[in-house]
Amino acid sequence: GIGIAGLLGWREYLAYQTRHAAEASDLYIAVQTQVMNDTLDAATAGKADLIRVEYSDTPYAALASMAQARIEYENGDVESALTHLRWASENASETDVQHVARLRLARILIAQNNYDEAEAILLTEHPAGFAAGYQELKGDLHVARGEVAQARVAYDKAINASNGNASRWLILKRQDLGSPDLGNT
Repeated sequence: GIGIAGLLGWREYLAYQTRHAAEASDLYIAVQTQVMNDTLDAATAGKADLIRVEYSDTPYAALASMAQARIEYENGDVESALTHLRWASENASETDVQHVARLRLARILIAQNNYDEAEAILLTEHPAGFAAGYQELKGDLHVARGEVAQARVAYDKAINASNGNASRWLILKRQDLGSPDLGNT
């Protein structure tokens, strides 16, 4: 009897998890559709908030927060965008999403001259697959601070970390700093 009750309980739990994820997915699709059309209204923003509150254990919560951050930033509400990106970087259930949020957050912080917070983010541990992105933003941070020599080093590390797939933009940023050792890129 105990075994059957346990099995039935387990099956109900799995069914709940499936429903829970499907509900979050449906809400996220609604939010994403509005974001893609650049028409995020109050009702859709409410759905994004609902995803963060009720479905924070799903990957959709951080994705919705990042989508909302993009729209907020494009509409000039930088503080709200930063809040959403901070939430995503701290609460994302998937490591990759967490690091994408951190990189976006650091990029905005650099643009807002909040160099210390950006630097703290860029010094966090990250998977090797994100090394180029982190190094490129470290280069951007050094350029913003006027630290040309450190920027060169960071951009060179970003180019090397991209294993021959460095963006033309990254290469141009490095070239704009001139020598030394420009030939290494």
